[in-house]
Amino acid sequence: MKKRWIVFFLIPLMVAGLAVTASAATGTQQIEVAYRDITIQVNGSQIQTDVEPFIYQDRTFVPIRFIAQSLGKMVAWDQEKAQVRVSQPMVLDESFNGKIIYLSKEPEVFSVMLEGNPTTGYTWEVDKGLDTTALALAGEPLFMSQGQPGMVGAGGNFLFSFITQGKIAEVPLKLVYHRSWEDSEPAKTFTLTVRIDLTQSEVTLTDEDSGGAAYLFLGSQKLALVLTANPSTGYNWAVSEINETILKQDGDPVFTADSSAIGSPGKLVFKFTPQAPGECKIKLVYQRAGQTSADDKTYEVMAGVY
Repeated sequence: MKKRWIVFFLIPLMVAGLAVTASAATGTQQIEVAYRDITIQVNGSQIQTDVEPFIYQDRTFVPIRFIAQSLGKMVAWDQEKAQVRVSQPMVLDESFNGKIIYLSKEPEVFSVMLEGNPTTGYTWEVDKGLDTTALALAGEPLFMSQGQPGMVGAGGNFLFSFITQGKIAEVPLKLVYHRSWEDSEPAKTFTLTVRIDLTQSEVTLTDEDSGGAAYLFLGSQKLALVLTANPSTGYNWAVSEINETILKQDGDPVFTADSSAIGSPGKLVFKFTPQAPGECKIKLVYQRAGQTSADDKTYEVMAGVY
């Protein structure tokens, strides 16, 4: 057994979404800890960490980020509040098929949940072409039956969790629903473009991102939606759905014409500031002022605030 001295930083710790909150006064303290070549296993698989677990006062201390992410959880650090938040990641369903999600190269987790029935011989699997140097599975895929206990042949949902690997990249993610022993085309596919490059303080989404999603860090990132518009036609974009306890609009949108010509189209910019952790759907409708129609264009994105 090895012993050594370390400087232990005491900071407030908040675990969001759980019923436990631990806090301590800010400061430093030198403590003696024991190292015993401790290994960590999650669901039967050993995980590697960049910080060695140790024992202090008969308690084993392990790095929470690696364990939480191995369990498919999202971990965020709030520098301003000195808080660590552990929460459920954003879960994307079949409606996100063919869409785009924006992530930071910092370790971030998101999940994909797809319906299926393994009793038919079909299962969802990750296509072999995935660039695992940029995006990897976080833990083993799960199947959650929708049937009653003991029911045979019930379908359910396959859940895949993915984690970024610290690399800026655009990763095509593809999942296939097939029988593993057959060479035929899969019965269904799910594709997602994963853009891992959010390093700026303002995350900007455009027309092509409708139906997609983005992660925002509370206290350090804002969201901008830049949409094509032409107010001279009498039509304009307006927010029709948002949860302002999670994401709040910053004043009125700003329109900039593409040219000085009368009636020129341009870009309408909406800006939003995260208020609290959680998921928030933003829906905008392109309509005439005071009028609504079933034919009005809509724009939707999901923002995960962590």
